[in-house]
Amino acid sequence: MRNRKLAVLMASAVALTSTFVAPAAEAGSASVDVADYYVNIGNAETGKYLSTMGFDNGSKVVQWGYDGAEDQYWKFVKKVDVQGENDDRYWIVNSASHRCAGISGGGQSNGAPAVIWDCNEDAWANYWFVRLDWIENGVPVYRLKNVWSGKCLAIPGGNTQNGTQAIQWDCINDPDQQWTAR
Repeated sequence: MRNRKLAVLMASAVALTSTFVAPAAEAGSASVDVADYYVNIGNAETGKYLSTMGFDNGSKVVQWGYDGAEDQYWKFVKKVDVQGENDDRYWIVNSASHRCAGISGGGQSNGAPAVIWDCNEDAWANYWFVRLDWIENGVPVYRLKNVWSGKCLAIPGGNTQNGTQAIQWDCINDPDQQWTAR
């Protein structure tokens, strides 16, 4: 049986990275520039955070209850500023693996799984539109829409189990497709 915590601790000790993790934005902030620092990306419906089940290309992007592990920290890296559009394109880079969240194989269908992969300028499945939907109790709520497929990152059916793999689905106004960055 895989011991996720031990794997995270061992990888952190071996990697000896110098990752800076900034504190969450102040409550009541009108907005957060998510591109400035590593954040925890939480699902609005389940209350769990995006994490990875490994550090290699193809490792699953899953949700997990907060445990403070480095694989639960992500950075939004602005890649393309599109004139005349409300949404800019970002990579979502994992702190532990330094790989980008994307959709497996560049899939365009509902249910295609989210994985991490080497960040690649030519891999449009690694690009995301990050749109601020609203602010709830001072916390910005975002929608993460894959540039290649036009579908939104979701936790299927709002499943609350640790290890549930994130997927893409048609964008609808549902809390399993809404995300906070803290």
